[in-house]
Amino acid sequence: MSNKLTNIKIPKYNLNYEIQNNKNIIDASLDKNIKLAYSCKSGICGTCKAKVVSGEINKNNKVNHILNDSEKENNIVLLCQSNGLSREVILELLSPLPRNPKLNKVRELVSEVLGIKYINKSIIELSISVPKRFNYDKKNNNYIKILIPGLENNDKYPIINSLEQENKYNGVINILLNINKNAKANSYFKKSLIQGETLSIKGPYEENNTILPNDKPLLFIVEDNYIIHSLNMIKVLIAHNYTFPIMLICNFENKRDIILLDEMHRLTFINTGFSYKISLTNKDNINNIDRFLYGRTINIISKIFPDLSSHYIVINGKNKFLNENYNKVIQLGAIKNNIKKIL
Repeated sequence: MSNKLTNIKIPKYNLNYEIQNNKNIIDASLDKNIKLAYSCKSGICGTCKAKVVSGEINKNNKVNHILNDSEKENNIVLLCQSNGLSREVILELLSPLPRNPKLNKVRELVSEVLGIKYINKSIIELSISVPKRFNYDKKNNNYIKILIPGLENNDKYPIINSLEQENKYNGVINILLNINKNAKANSYFKKSLIQGETLSIKGPYEENNTILPNDKPLLFIVEDNYIIHSLNMIKVLIAHNYTFPIMLICNFENKRDIILLDEMHRLTFINTGFSYKISLTNKDNINNIDRFLYGRTINIISKIFPDLSSHYIVINGKNKFLNENYNKVIQLGAIKNNIKKIL
């Protein structure tokens, strides 16, 4: 089965979310951090019975003897044995859900600073402790907020997802901080970022990233520290078995500004369909031999992709970067509906 998308709606519980339809509805919902009613997941117990109000599903199973003839005639199905088929499916569940079916609950927590790693002059990778009840789906883009006394801090601090650690819990999360982004927050961090000190955090939050249909090659064009968000997006796509090639082009001012190069390198070994290129606006004289491209991305893209008519494109950066690269990919044949700009 191809890796397409189905929008699931369950009006009674105000649920509206998108799933990959290469998995049954129970497992695909769990991938979106939503737990529907189920028990055995083998089609025997009947806990996951639901009525298909509208839309089509693929009942690609033979284990449906728990359903009587009347139920089958009335579009009652077993969600653990059914995949989404149409673009939208509306369901009426026959078993109740908990009050909050979403697995991750946002909480305020006290966290201990366990490790501090300076990536460059602006970015710090912070390791902090979290309790067992800090649940989040590592296949999605997650972040926390840091609560600062006397300051309304709405900055999002992305959790660095690790595909290798997907099902392992070790009581630690890593987040990235841009210490030059918020002057008042930076003043607080200078005093508080000491191993053994505590931080008040709130989370986990999950970003509502639309998963792109798995039917075209994908190009990310990214500016400097926006790589943090884009790389997590790429990990989400890989975790959801994106089968087409993914290329990342990231522009930094110079070599000293590069971050997450180790993560990019590691991903090429985890997924052979992923590749990346680094472009530098300014050439320094650290050495004369390197593998980087030089110049602005608008002058580099055409050398790699002279025709972008068959690609999905994600552009992530400041307004000027977004606009000039958007215009460039349009010149190279990109279709407007296949371009996503993220500020």
